Order: sequence, then C-alpha cells, then structure tokens
Amino acid sequence: MKRLLGIISSDNTEKLLVSSGTFIGLVDLSQKTDFKYYDWLRDRDYVYTDSNIASEEVFNFRLGPLAGANQECSIYHLKTYGERMLAVNIDQTYKSRKIENLMVGRSFDEAIPLAESVCSNFAFSHSVAFTQAIEEALGIELSDYSKLLRVIFLEIERIYNHIYVIAKLSISAAQKVYSSHLLYLFERCISLNSKYFNSTFLKKIKRVGEVKDFPKELFLNYLEELKKVVNEFKKIYNFSLDSRNYLDRLHNTGILTIEDFYNIGFDGPALKAMNYSLDIREFSKTTKNFKPILEEEGDSLARMIVRAKEVSQSLEIIEESIELLQETQPESPKSLKTSQKRDSGIGQSESASGTITYYVEIKDQKIDYVYISTPSTFLFRAIQKALVGQIFTDFPFIVDSFGAFFCDCAR
Repeated sequence: MKRLLGIISSDNTEKLLVSSGTFIGLVDLSQKTDFKYYDWLRDRDYVYTDSNIASEEVFNFRLGPLAGANQECSIYHLKTYGERMLAVNIDQTYKSRKIENLMVGRSFDEAIPLAESVCSNFAFSHSVAFTQAIEEALGIELSDYSKLLRVIFLEIERIYNHIYVIAKLSISAAQKVYSSHLLYLFERCISLNSKYFNSTFLKKIKRVGEVKDFPKELFLNYLEELKKVVNEFKKIYNFSLDSRNYLDRLHNTGILTIEDFYNIGFDGPALKAMNYSLDIREFSKTTKNFKPILEEEGDSLARMIVRAKEVSQSLEIIEESIELLQETQPESPKSLKTSQKRDSGIGQSESASGTITYYVEIKDQKIDYVYISTPSTFLFRAIQKALVGQIFTDFPFIVDSFGAFFCDCAR
C-alpha cells in the first residue's frame, strides 16, 4: 500500500514524500494523481471543510474552542437538524505554533526540544523521527546498543498512550470505576518514567547519533514495575469486556472502510482496526519477527481492541530488548560518509497513533528546511469522516478512539 505523507516545497520545486513498506523517499509531482487526498494535504494547515449543507432545518452546532468535550483548543462545526451529524468541519488551527519555521536556522541540539514539544504524548517518537532524519543527512548509523534503547523507549511510550486512550473511552461511557483504575495506571506509567529516566514524557533522551544510556540494572528494575502495571491493566481490561453496555456504545460506532483509507491516508490503530497495517516496525531489523495486531470491524471497538492487545505486545518487545541489552556493549555511532555543507534526510518512528515522519535539509550544521508529517494530521480527517451520520451521543466515543491530538496535527 502506497501512502502520501506530505508535499515538500524546497528550492522553488515540489516533490511528494511517499512511503510504501520498505520504501520512503521523494518522488516526482507527476505521481500526485495516485493519491485522492493530495489537494487537502497540500493545504493541510487550513480549516477542514467537508460540506456546506444549507437548509432551514439544518443548523451549525459549534463545539469549542473551549468545551468539556474537547481536551484541546479546537472547533468542531457540526451540521445537524437535531440529533444526527450530517456533516463535520474541523478547525484545527488553534494549536498551531509553526514549529517547522522555528526550527530553521537552529542547531541540531536547539531543534530537538522543538520536535519534542510538538506533542508531549509522542515526544520520544518525534525526537526519534527528527534525529533519524539528521542522522541520515549526516551519514550516521546508530550502534546496535542505541537501537535497542530506542526500541525500548518507543514501546514504553506506546504502552502509556494506549492506556490513556482506553481511559478516555471509558470516561465517555461513564465507566467511573474502570476509568479511575486506568487513569491511575497511566499516571503510574509516567511516574515510572520520571523515577527511572528523569522525564515524565521521555524528553531529553534521544540525541543525534545516540540515545541517552542508563545503567543496565536500572532497566531490569524498571521492567519489574512495568510488568505489574501491564498485568493490572490486562486484569481490569478483561473485566471490562463483560460490560455489554460499555461494548455496545463502541460497537458499530464510527466505522471506516478501506475506501476511506484511499481517500484520507491514515494509519496506526485506525488502519489496523480494518485488517490492514503500515506499521514500520514490520520492516525494522531491530524488531525482528514483528507481527501487527489486526482487527476487522473498523469501528471504535476494534480500534480499542488493537490498542489493548498492543499493550501486551509492547511489554514483550521491551522484555526481549532489555534481555538483548544485557548482552550488548555500548559503542560509538558509525559514520557512513563525510560531512557535507548541505544535505537532506528522512526519519520515521511508529508512534502509538501512527507513523511520524520528518524530512529535513541541513546547511552548515544547521536546519535549513523541515517538513513534519504527523499521524494526527490524517486522523482528524478520518474523525471527520467517521462522525458523519452518527448521533451526538456517539461523538466522544468516535473522537477518543483515534488517539489524535490537535497539537500533533497543527504543529
């Protein structure tokens, strides 16, 4: 499956940033007809408009920018005649900070905190994608030891994000006891981050050419505490599956199809819930024998199930990686080519909600151009599509099931 990640406008030319499994790179603009969503992705920073339904019976119900249903500043324009949403327009511009522009002219060390600030929940994933792009531009290959550390922290980030999304869904369904337990486990996860790695959201860990090292014994101690969190999560999650009222709220709600993928280009758990995957871990030499978790229904319930199963899968990956870490010695990164005054690179990471991609151009050891492709950019389009035809009470179940963030979308 070929996917358009962005439109690169540099040196007065445009090229397409395209990914298809083992390939990631720039292709000629003539291939834009292969992607139905080229036009809106080219104008991704404008308000998403889907329909201009006009009728005396239809009115615009505006939700936001500050509302109880919104966890971030944003506006949903819901066209309705009373209960069912006939069309949805989303204004995602309130969280725009123009981070790509702020990076230009900065040194690598100055730009990394900006990448981490795009979305705190995906801070480590952003730092990995950004530094990988720099490493490719400079011809630097991480040591096997650093690659294992990178895998460990990415899976740690995945676990607490999935627990957080499932907690949001349980809150929407008024499962108060269940949601309280889940929020406690989420808080426990990020507290462990602070305790062992000195950062709640795993910031200041990834740098160009390296991943911050910690004593091997520390990872073993951390793993024992993380196992308790995951085991408790599995216990209460399995218990929640006995609540038919809860599951009924998610089942057949916000269904997407493969045609929606071809029209929008989203990935992550939203795509896996439709029995398809573009998870880049499948093609990584560090995560060998990785098999994506897949469901078939394409609804909010399927998206939740994918996340719940991935929590256990991530723990297994962390265990295997820490075991390998004990047998691996730290090394310096390898330099694959001599430094040049100007070069470009592409970096990717698989966040909890989908692939994050950075395209960078460097000049004289500073950032000259940046393009950030985030999963939430595509997911809010998917949310817009999934909401149409649903009733108002389904709104939070659909939105929360995607795990999208406006800050991640608007950058």
